[in-house]
Amino acid sequence: MLSYLHGFHAGNFADMHKHAALWLVLNHLRKKNKPFCVIDSHAGSGWYDLGSAQAAKTGEWKGGYALAKAASSSSDVPEMLKQYLDHVAAFDPTAKGRDYGVREGDEVDYTGPFYPGSPFIVREMLREEDELILMELHPREYDALYHRVKRDGRIHLHKRDGYEGLVAMMPPAIRRGLVLMDPSYDVKQDYQKAINATQRARERWPTGTFMLWYPILEDGFDAEMRNAFGAIKASGGVLAAEISCDQGGAKGRMRGAGLLVINPPWQFDQQLGEIGNWLAKTCKLPGPGKHTIKWLVAAE
Repeated sequence: MLSYLHGFHAGNFADMHKHAALWLVLNHLRKKNKPFCVIDSHAGSGWYDLGSAQAAKTGEWKGGYALAKAASSSSDVPEMLKQYLDHVAAFDPTAKGRDYGVREGDEVDYTGPFYPGSPFIVREMLREEDELILMELHPREYDALYHRVKRDGRIHLHKRDGYEGLVAMMPPAIRRGLVLMDPSYDVKQDYQKAINATQRARERWPTGTFMLWYPILEDGFDAEMRNAFGAIKASGGVLAAEISCDQGGAKGRMRGAGLLVINPPWQFDQQLGEIGNWLAKTCKLPGPGKHTIKWLVAAE
């Protein structure tokens, strides 16, 4: 199914958690003078106008990014999270014009503020020698993303199924980097597809870092996913990090979100733990928030 559009949810508490984790991995990759590759299997449209009708319909960003940014001057905000929030606050695709897909004569009236999705968080962290591979199947999202990245030679965009494409592209030419899988989970079969694709891709690229996002629902399959990842024998370990609450409101609504991370960077658990605890008390969840981190497989 291709009904999901992330513009309705961009910048919510789950995005804050996921993208802060992505920021941590990217900063780690940039520490070495060696090229890295990032593969984003479900890329979306790249960036989002939080002043759009889509974002206004749900207003989810107001309980996520807006609250986090408003509190980012407090003395207890983790330094890496503050850096990320400052980066988002400075993100303005209209200042980049055609290079970021904003063309003169567009019928869209951009108002901002803007929020970068994972493709543009990565894009702005790439060096000349690095590479970003994007996959997106939704026609409208793909078309928007195409115009937003087509001028950057470091980025390769594919209109294909992210589950199939990820496995087919393993291992990448640059053998140092990250896979981010962030499906919509429109249908329950997506949970098993995400598990299978990640497991098969890791077998072909055992040294890569893999990060799989998942929603936590009252009737969800998050326990099944944790159990499956707990059986992966990765030398760098497998980590589960969740931001959630004990109540989820209406059936089908998220009460939290999690990340399953294979081969996380050194000190990632400590850094994300501090960030997650701060976000859980700062952002708006359906109930009192909490953050948990657990090693499903210990690093060797």
